[in-house]
Amino acid sequence: MRFRRKRRTADDSAGGEDAFLDIVANLVGILVILVMVIGVRAQDAWIESNGTVATDNGLEDLQQSRTKTASTHRNLTSSVHEVQQQAVELQQLTQIKQQERHQLKVLLTAARMTLDEHREELSETEQKQVAVAAEMRELKDALNRVESQRDSLEAERKRPIALEHLPTPLARTVFGAEEHFRLKHGRIAYVPMHELTDLLKADAPRRVQMLATASQVTETLGPVQDFHLRYTMHRRNLEAATRVGSISRQVAELKKFVLVPMSDVIGEPLTQALESNSQFHQLVDTFRPGKTVVTVWTYPDSFGEYRTLKKWLYDRGFSSAARPLPENQPISGSPNGSRSAAQ
Repeated sequence: MRFRRKRRTADDSAGGEDAFLDIVANLVGILVILVMVIGVRAQDAWIESNGTVATDNGLEDLQQSRTKTASTHRNLTSSVHEVQQQAVELQQLTQIKQQERHQLKVLLTAARMTLDEHREELSETEQKQVAVAAEMRELKDALNRVESQRDSLEAERKRPIALEHLPTPLARTVFGAEEHFRLKHGRIAYVPMHELTDLLKADAPRRVQMLATASQVTETLGPVQDFHLRYTMHRRNLEAATRVGSISRQVAELKKFVLVPMSDVIGEPLTQALESNSQFHQLVDTFRPGKTVVTVWTYPDSFGEYRTLKKWLYDRGFSSAARPLPENQPISGSPNGSRSAAQ
């Protein structure tokens, strides 16, 4: 009996240990499961937390963008309102100015009507008095103008006038060295008179035979510098009285010559010609002072320039001779012509 009781105790103790081990294993398994569950939940919480932060940042940016857009909209709305307000004020100001202009126009019309009424109310005598008073004022103004002009003329008359004196000796006919120039349009040009007349002397004898069949012959020579020479020779009958009666013979004779310029505008302006580096000045430097007479063929538009030129030549020891020419008449000469008279 005791033996059996002891076996049953041993069996009971072994069964209790198995149950305890089962309980411990179950507890460990539960703990493992709890750890795993807690870990999974912790991971989900961390992911949700990060997503929430990211979502919050996006919402914050979106909110800021909406705030800026709303601010820009408010600013634009405010600017539009201001422009509308200014437009309304300008329109009101325009209406006020138009009303003022209209009022001024009404007042001006009323004043004119009042003036017309007063004029109509004046008697004929008063109207004449008004007209006489107006005429007197005009005459007084005219008198003041005349007196002012008179004072100006008297002041000009009292102003001293400087007269420049150039010694002018008696004119003498030129027989020595003579050089010719043309003064027209304020420009002075050298006239190659000697060169052209030398051409004439050389060419004329060759044309005498042509006068046997023609009464006169015209030829043109040159040009020399800026001029041509056109001359005419004619046939002339000469009669001489002798003891046996009159004798007639024919001779060839120069009728006239004309210098034809190649252009109407030749030479240098006188102001430029009197400078030291001009062609005119360099040419005059080749003449002999006191021995050479400068003859100037002068047109009416350059008489004033001739006085300046004459003084310039006088200061350098040259005598000058003026040969006035009518407008558009060229320089010419003939056997019956006159010599220059120098001063």
